Amino acid sequence: MQQAASTTTPALLKAALGRWRESLLVLACLGGGALTHDSQAAEPEASEAAVQAAYLFNFARFTEWPASSFAHKTSPLNYCLLGRREALAHAMVSLNDRPVQGHPLRFFQPERAEEAKACHLVFVAEPDGRRRNQALQTLAAQATLTVSDLDGFAQDGGMIRLLRVGTRLRFEINRTQTQKVGLRLSADLLNLATAIVETDSGTGR
Repeated sequence: MQQAASTTTPALLKAALGRWRESLLVLACLGGGALTHDSQAAEPEASEAAVQAAYLFNFARFTEWPASSFAHKTSPLNYCLLGRREALAHAMVSLNDRPVQGHPLRFFQPERAEEAKACHLVFVAEPDGRRRNQALQTLAAQATLTVSDLDGFAQDGGMIRLLRVGTRLRFEINRTQTQKVGLRLSADLLNLATAIVETDSGTGR
């Protein structure tokens, strides 16, 4: 797996992370609803990639992995990008070493889906449907949180799909898949999803 060098300004990530936490706090006080990110209201320099990286960071914070997923209590949490998306890779690597539940983040960019089995969280950026489905099938039995912004991702067996609704970034969750592999998403995260998708026990609809 490859590691990417970071060119993302730390201020961009700080702005995006701050906006995510701010939205989460406000919505929690309101008693739930869909977590949103208004790109027009946010700092103009906070790029789409930085915002997506902030969402990935917070998805990790609100997910509990099986104890067997880590060799030690302080083992790294490997979060990965499968596919080519340069801006997102730079934004993700900027979060290296940030602690998540006692685990320092480690960014990797696997070349093949088989290598992604070592990831605890993976953003799937494979636009080709065949390659995307192959990745989901490869990871179907792994305690790996799969995330993407591709159409139909949650319905096809992915776990979290980021989607734009107007200027707002929202997400939907496939609870069937997370439960199948022993991932526990916090109630707050589930409540903030714009939709909860239930699929058959196998990958896909």
